Amino acid sequence: MPENILGISRTENIQQLAEIYSASDVFLNPTYEDNFPTTNIEALACGTPVITYKTGGSPDAIDENTGIVVEKGDIDGLIAAINQVKEKGKAFYSACCVYRAKKWYNKEDRYKEYLEIYNEVLTKSV
Repeated sequence: MPENILGISRTENIQQLAEIYSASDVFLNPTYEDNFPTTNIEALACGTPVITYKTGGSPDAIDENTGIVVEKGDIDGLIAAINQVKEKGKAFYSACCVYRAKKWYNKEDRYKEYLEIYNEVLTKSV
């Protein structure tokens, strides 16, 4: 890899993973198909903006304050998005990233919401 790109092997250590996301200026996820990549949410939770392709569930985790969604396969779009994040700086996005992760993807809130949905379905089917 080029000197300015770090290759990071898989880690099972949550603390180390959070440190990697937090140290990054941007999380680039040019996935061609993914239902709903939790890696995007993990990056947001660490205050790191996300650049991803408009595929699967990737765009659902991102808004204009937390990253950039690029058309699938658009390499020039990825480069432009990286430059845009670089110009604005990570600090421009960080607070919004953390806020979005806490608001929409807090496991305790989602857990309660799923229970409510399951109870509602069970009540209607009885």
